[in-house]
Amino acid sequence: MPLVIILDNLHHVSSLGEIFNGLLNCKYHKCPYIIGTMNQATSSTPNLQLHHNFRWVLCANHTEPVKGFLGRFLRRKLMETEISGRVRNAELVKIINWIPKVWHHLNRFLEAHSSSDVTIGPRLFLSCPIDVDGSRVWFTDLWNYSIIPYLLEAVREGLQLYGRRAPWEDPAKWVMDTYPWAASPQQHEWPPLLQLRPEDVGFDGYSLPREGSTSKQVPPSDTEGDPLMNMLMRLQEAANYSSPQSYDSDSNSNSHHDDILDSSLESTL
Repeated sequence: MPLVIILDNLHHVSSLGEIFNGLLNCKYHKCPYIIGTMNQATSSTPNLQLHHNFRWVLCANHTEPVKGFLGRFLRRKLMETEISGRVRNAELVKIINWIPKVWHHLNRFLEAHSSSDVTIGPRLFLSCPIDVDGSRVWFTDLWNYSIIPYLLEAVREGLQLYGRRAPWEDPAKWVMDTYPWAASPQQHEWPPLLQLRPEDVGFDGYSLPREGSTSKQVPPSDTEGDPLMNMLMRLQEAANYSSPQSYDSDSNSNSHHDDILDSSLESTL
């Protein structure tokens, strides 16, 4: 019997208790150690702790050992390549050190506009080629076809659940500002990195009204061609104009309000 058994992706199992019930008859000094991984806790996890002496360790993307795993993994691949080729490429070192920073940058963006539950794991970046040109093509495809579509859906759902919690900043801006690959004659042949605009995710770009102000900023495109909205806006303007005046002037302006209302209703009808 082995001393250690590693079980991966236990969250795909419908009933964890049934799998480990057979171990109840084993004596603890003969039972192997079991290391399991799962994406999220299930209803059977307390039962495993109680009856099978399981201990759960949370491995989140923003804490160790997961937080530094990508950097350690890529540096190890880089060292293996340098040892086998007996060549050290400074540009490649810069790229390998930059990839984990991109990962952390994206997760901070997701936490700001959604939650830590939708952050990206390191597995997406483990396939980075240890080659300058190859890594550039790999990252461009990864960004345009995997990262941006995921950010689009995750942030859109986060805004629907939590609303706007932080000012908007395109995640591609930092990536382009810190881009580690040097310019080359073939650069115009490669597709550019896609950007994530606030209108793509339904982000409300209008500022909130100031305290004490009852008016709400409305885009001009929403009021143009809308007779009912024009009527309401003109009524509000008329009310603001007549408010400082006396009661007599207010009564005299009622006929003016009626004229505005009648003309607006006629245009609406």
